[in-house]
Amino acid sequence: MNNKLLITLLVVIFGAKTVYGADIIKSPQELEQLFSDSFYESPVSPMPKVDVEQSQTEVKEGSQIKPVRGMPLFKKTRIKITNYLREKDYKKNLELIEKQKAEQKRIETEESADLRKELNIKLDDNSENTKPVSEKKKKQKLKDKKNEQVNEQQEKTLELEGGVKEHVTSNDVILDADNIDYDDKTLDITATGSPVLVFPPQNVTIKAEKMIYNQASNILKAYGKVEVIRDGNSIFGDYMQINLNEENAFMDNMKTKAAMMTVNAKKSEMDGDKVILHDGKFLSEESYILDLHTKMIGGNNFNRMIIDDEDRSSITDEVGDTAVNIKAKDIIVNAKRDHDVITLKKAHIKYGDYDLFTIPSMTIHTNKKHEFFDANYPELGSRGRLGMFVGPGFVFDTPLQNGSTLKVLPILNNKSGIGFGGMLKYRSATNYTDMAYGSSADVFILKGKQFFDDKFYMQYGANSYMDEWWFGPRMPKYTAEFIYHDRGVIPSTIGKDLDLQFRHRFGIGYMQNNDVNRYGEDIARNDVGTIRTRYMAEASQSLFSYKDKENLKYLDLALVLQGSAALYGTGDTQFVGRLGPRVHTQYKYWMQDIGFFASAYQDGTPMQMYDMYRYGHANVYIREALRVHKYLTVAWSGSLTMTGDSPNGEMFQENSFIVALGPDDFKINIGYDWVRRQTYFALVVAMDTKGSSVEFDRMEIKNPDRLAKNNQEEPELKVYDIENQQTGDNKNLKKKMMYAEVIDIEDPDKEQI
Repeated sequence: MNNKLLITLLVVIFGAKTVYGADIIKSPQELEQLFSDSFYESPVSPMPKVDVEQSQTEVKEGSQIKPVRGMPLFKKTRIKITNYLREKDYKKNLELIEKQKAEQKRIETEESADLRKELNIKLDDNSENTKPVSEKKKKQKLKDKKNEQVNEQQEKTLELEGGVKEHVTSNDVILDADNIDYDDKTLDITATGSPVLVFPPQNVTIKAEKMIYNQASNILKAYGKVEVIRDGNSIFGDYMQINLNEENAFMDNMKTKAAMMTVNAKKSEMDGDKVILHDGKFLSEESYILDLHTKMIGGNNFNRMIIDDEDRSSITDEVGDTAVNIKAKDIIVNAKRDHDVITLKKAHIKYGDYDLFTIPSMTIHTNKKHEFFDANYPELGSRGRLGMFVGPGFVFDTPLQNGSTLKVLPILNNKSGIGFGGMLKYRSATNYTDMAYGSSADVFILKGKQFFDDKFYMQYGANSYMDEWWFGPRMPKYTAEFIYHDRGVIPSTIGKDLDLQFRHRFGIGYMQNNDVNRYGEDIARNDVGTIRTRYMAEASQSLFSYKDKENLKYLDLALVLQGSAALYGTGDTQFVGRLGPRVHTQYKYWMQDIGFFASAYQDGTPMQMYDMYRYGHANVYIREALRVHKYLTVAWSGSLTMTGDSPNGEMFQENSFIVALGPDDFKINIGYDWVRRQTYFALVVAMDTKGSSVEFDRMEIKNPDRLAKNNQEEPELKVYDIENQQTGDNKNLKKKMMYAEVIDIEDPDKEQI
């Protein structure tokens, strides 16, 4: 079974009750990078781990750029167009080469004829005074002359270096063994002495102690230490039988290993488009930490704190064995065209020595790359305008984008009393969209993001906090904006490891002013909706960095310059520029981030409730975190206007408090935001998968050949290198094809790489 699917299966079961949004790790080596939801909108959405080795200049206020999952449509189109143009140029040069070869051949033919005629004339003129010249000598002189002309011509010839590898498909079956015996009575071919059977078309190799093939029945049997190898992966068993007529097979005591998982089954069968395993078990034998945690209120990140190993705490210290064991009667894996769907029936869950609960049935939907998943489990959360909500979830596959899913949740919400409503959650490799309505708040909310390329995307929403980078999350009534966001680093600009980082963002879209004053400002209400074009940039120069992990000391100082310029469809403008230092420190278990910005701005925005600049001419932001006990951490974050010129006249523009309870690998975070008047609840889970297992009576895999395989291959750029070299008066143009692969003629629709 595909490794990612095994991980998906475990994480779905282990994390379903603690992870909102149901995103999973991408590989055993790293956690999958997740879409940048604002914590105001999904306070319990898992976020990627922040490496404690990062300098403070790498952790900015507001959201961070996340790598795109999957390949967006624009990127595919861009790569295909680039490949087409490069291939066209390459073929043009090939045609030039062929023309030069033809011209060279023509010249050689004419010169050879002239040379032969010249030699014949000379020989005729001197026939009376010289000895007859043999025909052999004539040919040798002609050949020497021709070689001289070829060498001269090569210096002026367009050369092609490199080549193309062709994949030859063979339909033969290859058997290699020390001894092969044939019984003409039973029609058995018996191979012993390390027999190896190879099926080149399927790229499958079978090894065993003994193999018997019966010509009459067309059945192959393999005995003793059977190993089936395909694409570098091995499956082991005691006995295997293959019926080549009906194309089915079975194996006794199957065992295989996929990365951190070991799979065992007493019996396995393959029949047509199904693989069935009986009495099996997935077991995680290696230690691997699944690290899932949330973005903190106000930007606090507890995991950035350096902690002495002796002071770390774990839930294992308190409850003992924390391995998760699942016993399911049936597991059904359906590899559809664009989706992989996993269904567990009668699954009993144990956590260590504790029996937790039994799931009658649960279905998990994921795309072919297993970049995300969703399942039929209930959800609990809160949204800014919707309030708290809870409801069951039902997931459906959709044909809109390859591997996309739609989750439907009827909900109860509580904003100003109990109300009813519904929520839709759409997920694909390049898009997420959430929309909901609740009668208690009588409001419709929408939030989504669609990636077109690695750095180019669209964000859209209604009554939701949107990502406005260092302006902070802002809530319009409606918005749809195209954004290009990029970053770069110039290493060691003023000293070793003192880097200059630059980020910039360009956006254009339509926005409508918020109809709710959420900041207590004395602003006239308006329903202005207009187009906004805005460019934002940030340069951050690291000035000093010091780290002493043994004594729990850390200091990082940077100078930050930020700027923003916006033009509105109404003709209004907004300009903001600010400059100041930023410092990150840790002393023992007290960690803080402090920054100061001196700002100059001209704020003529027509949508003041939405995107006016609220931090005044002098602003200080503070993030404080104190690890009081190994089971208790407290934190506070705020943004203060020091010059008294904020629009609401208040000093605090951000003011949040949070308490983290529990061991380091299982924390409960509770917080409150005084500005937005919201309570937040989140979980931090870091679970060691070693010893965890999934047992089953029967597992059925439908269409195993399609499992985790994309219906459409993603294209990659062809790489060419064109060099112009001057040698005297001659130009030698050398074209080198660095990498290429011939398309298999049996699959004409396959992308060329």
